[in-house]
Amino acid sequence: MEPKPYKSDPVFGCNISLENESFFERFRCALIQPLQIAYAYRTFTRQLNDIRDQMNIKSVSGKVSLALIDTFFGFELPQSLAPNVQEIGPVLSEEYPPLTPELSDFINGHKRVLYVAFGTRFCATIENNNKILQSLVEAINNKIVDGIVWALSETSKDDFSPSLNFTDGTQVQTLSILNNLHPHIHVTKFAPQFAVLNHTNTKLFFSHGGAGSTHESLYTGTPMLVLPFGGDQMGNASKLIKSAGIALSINKNALDVKDILNKIDFLLKDEHIKKNSKRMKYLARINSNRKYRAADLIEYMLYSSDEYLDDDFLKEWIPAESRMGFIKANNLDVYGVLSIIILALIGITFKLIKYTLNPLSDRKKSKQA
Repeated sequence: MEPKPYKSDPVFGCNISLENESFFERFRCALIQPLQIAYAYRTFTRQLNDIRDQMNIKSVSGKVSLALIDTFFGFELPQSLAPNVQEIGPVLSEEYPPLTPELSDFINGHKRVLYVAFGTRFCATIENNNKILQSLVEAINNKIVDGIVWALSETSKDDFSPSLNFTDGTQVQTLSILNNLHPHIHVTKFAPQFAVLNHTNTKLFFSHGGAGSTHESLYTGTPMLVLPFGGDQMGNASKLIKSAGIALSINKNALDVKDILNKIDFLLKDEHIKKNSKRMKYLARINSNRKYRAADLIEYMLYSSDEYLDDDFLKEWIPAESRMGFIKANNLDVYGVLSIIILALIGITFKLIKYTLNPLSDRKKSKQA
C-alpha cells in the first residue's frame, strides 16, 4: 500500500495507525524513526547498491500502469487508492492438499485442536522452543485444548532440551513428545495447513504471522496467537489485533509460559474474538473472488498494450495528479498566489490606515503650536 501520513509500521517502533497518537508520537514516527532506520541501514544499502552496480542492475523508474495488491480492507487499514491500484486479496488457491489419513484421524478424535506452525523460513531458539513446548503440554494438562498439531518444518529435535521442568516440579522428556508418544500432541514435518485450519475442530492457530498463514486463517475464521519473528510479521500481527480483532501476540524476546496459556485461553473463550472471526471469515471469502477481476484487468492491460503504445496507454486508470506533479495537483501554486494577494492587501490596508492617521496627528500638532 502507498504510505500515508496517518499510518506507520511496527518495524519503526510505532503503532500501525497514528490516528489516536499524540503530537509528539506522530512527530517521532513520521520524522525521527525513519531517519534512525535509514542511518542504521546505511552500510547495508551502500553494499547493496555496490552489488547492483557490479551486476549492471539499474533501478527502474517510471509510472506504474497497474498495481495489484494481495490484501483487503478489513485486514488492511482503510485508505484511498488510485484507480490503477487495486487490492485483490486474499489470493488463495482453488485447491489445497487434503488431510493425510493420520492427521484426519487425530483431528477428528479431538474437539478443540490448537494448530502450531511458524512457516518454512523461521525457527525459534532452543530456549523459546522449550517454552512453547511446555506451554502446549500445560494447555493439554489444564484442559484449555484437547489436541495439538505442530508442524516442525524448520525445527529439528535437536533444537529442544532433553527434558522440560514444569512449575509443579515434574519433569518430562521432550523426545517422547516429539516422537508422537503423547496421545494428544501430533508432531509432523509437514501439515496441509489450509486443510487443518478449515477443519471444524481446529479452534486456534499459533503462528508466526506470515502473509499466507494470515490470509488462510482469516479465510477459515480461525483466531490466531501470533509470534512474529521479523519482516512483515509484526505489521500483520498489529493488523490482526487492531483492525481484524481476531488475534493476540507474544514477544519472542520475552516468552512466558503463563502468558502463552492465558492468551490461548482468552482467544478460545472471548465472545468478541468469536464474532470478529466470523465477520472476517465472510469478508475474506467475498474478497477472495477478486482474483478473477485481477486476471481480467491483466488481460485488458495486455489488450490495450497492443492498441496503444503512446501516452494514452491506460490513461483511464492513471490519476491526473501523477502527470501534474505534487504542486500543481494539490493547487499549491494557486494557494501560494492567493496568500501573496492576501498579504499584499493586508499591507496596503495598513499603509492606508497609517496614511489616514498621520494627517490627523499633524493637524493636532499644528493646533498645539
